[in-house]
Amino acid sequence: MNFGKKLRDLREAKNLTQQELADQVGVSLKTISRYETNESHPRYREIYDKLAEVLDTTHDYLVTDEDDFVLNARELYGSKGANDAREMVDGVIGLMAGGEVPEEDKKAILDAIQEAYYMAKTENKKYTPKKYRKDDM
Repeated sequence: MNFGKKLRDLREAKNLTQQELADQVGVSLKTISRYETNESHPRYREIYDKLAEVLDTTHDYLVTDEDDFVLNARELYGSKGANDAREMVDGVIGLMAGGEVPEEDKKAILDAIQEAYYMAKTENKKYTPKKYRKDDM
């Protein structure tokens, strides 16, 4: 079950409107609507945590492995890292879309991609030129 469906089902089970959920979480009605239609996902862990708290569930129930990877990339490497991670995830999901890949194999593939991503980031960091301030010259 995707994030949007989980969110909608939990909200409806609590008899909350989208506006009531938005008010309690501290986001806009449009944001909740976009979450429920899977047009977007929260960018920060804190939003997932607030949603989980209001809806009496856990962070882990709401966050997919793919979303957790993107959240970690954002925390470590900023929005560019998050965008790179999202592109990788979307590409891999696209490759698997037509086939019958067992869930445990999907998890193994995603884990391998995450490991390769973090290794590449660490390796590339060694070769990133140091930025100098004007007064260092």
